[in-house]
Amino acid sequence: GVLACNRASRKLSVFVARRAVASGQAHGLMRIPRISIERFRHGTHQERDAEVIAVRAAFENHGMALLADTGIPRSVVQACTERSREFFSLPRGRKEQFGMPGGYPPRSYCPITYPRGKAYEVQQEAHGAIVNEWLLVRDSDKPFDARDQYYTSEEGREFFTPEGSHPEQQVWPEEVPGLQEATSALLPTCEPSCMYEVFSLALGLSCDFFTSRARRVPTWPVTIAHYPKQLVPPPEGTMRIQPHWDRTLFALVTTQDLDEQTLGGGLQILVDRTTGCAADGRNIDDAEWRSVAIEPDCFVLNVGEQMARWTNGRFKHVVHRVPNPSPAMATTVKHGRISIMAYVSPDYDTPVECLPSCLEASGGVAKYEPTWVGEMLNWNSNLPIYDKAKQERMRMAQGLYNAAGSQTTLGTPTDVNSVMSSST
Repeated sequence: GVLACNRASRKLSVFVARRAVASGQAHGLMRIPRISIERFRHGTHQERDAEVIAVRAAFENHGMALLADTGIPRSVVQACTERSREFFSLPRGRKEQFGMPGGYPPRSYCPITYPRGKAYEVQQEAHGAIVNEWLLVRDSDKPFDARDQYYTSEEGREFFTPEGSHPEQQVWPEEVPGLQEATSALLPTCEPSCMYEVFSLALGLSCDFFTSRARRVPTWPVTIAHYPKQLVPPPEGTMRIQPHWDRTLFALVTTQDLDEQTLGGGLQILVDRTTGCAADGRNIDDAEWRSVAIEPDCFVLNVGEQMARWTNGRFKHVVHRVPNPSPAMATTVKHGRISIMAYVSPDYDTPVECLPSCLEASGGVAKYEPTWVGEMLNWNSNLPIYDKAKQERMRMAQGLYNAAGSQTTLGTPTDVNSVMSSST
């Protein structure tokens, strides 16, 4: 009887835990480690080494850090935020005139022309009301070189589209003067070379390990997300962004709308409730959501799957989400939330496989199949160079989309070995 009682109690506690993780509940603020970019760039040798050690600990335990003292002027972020807010306040029909062109692989960045381009997209809506909408912007000082196979190969054409293919992307809404200038001023500030170096040193590699694999132009645009103020609450359980991890090397996120942290509508990460360390989504019975405490003028950096693969899971790709605020809270904010995001990856032809030092530290067992950046990012492409079965395993492991493109749930396997063993 006691044993049966214990089993029943355990089942009940697991059920309650899973309901809590699946719901919008969060358990307080998560204060992630704070890294000073100024100290890394210009500090003494001891200060620089201290920041590298802090980065290593942050990514091994949390998969996330708060970047402070970045040197990015507040006025640049503020101008981009304000002009973007004006754009998102336009009627939906007007915004959709700047929408994504069709005919490209789903979830690809190639619809945004290079070196300059932009596109609007509704990410999520409920009962006809927008929950999450994006403006994606590219603006590079490096030209599209039609003689370079990096741009014009079969794979290159699925990452880069010349401006002439969609000249309408060079036309900006006249109702929002200064939008192009504000986004153009912001984009260079998201240049990731400093963090490439920090990652390399934190792993005991040469300082140019990642920069040498990112010599070309960025494949990624900067994403400006808008979560509108909700006058009518969406259905219970609606998420602004579903639980997932990023497939990139890392992501940078900042916002000036910090009030929503206390309203439950900001960034949240999944952590082990006992240790406070990042949970990977497989074992959620003892996990809980915590809201990330973002400080003014700081960027959140979260580790993506590419980094987890290079390090054999030593650096954690953190499961995160953006929930909807409670109906009572959603109407109290002054306006919608603007978040600025950069999803950083090396060149698309870069191999991604376990580093020898990380493989040795793991007893010689690799958790992930070798791949390359393009194969990881170019979802649903029809290019024959990609291993479709491998891409499907990666998609299932990520916890964001299944083969049909719909949302999966936490608790599904989140590394390739688990996915393969669960399907046999």
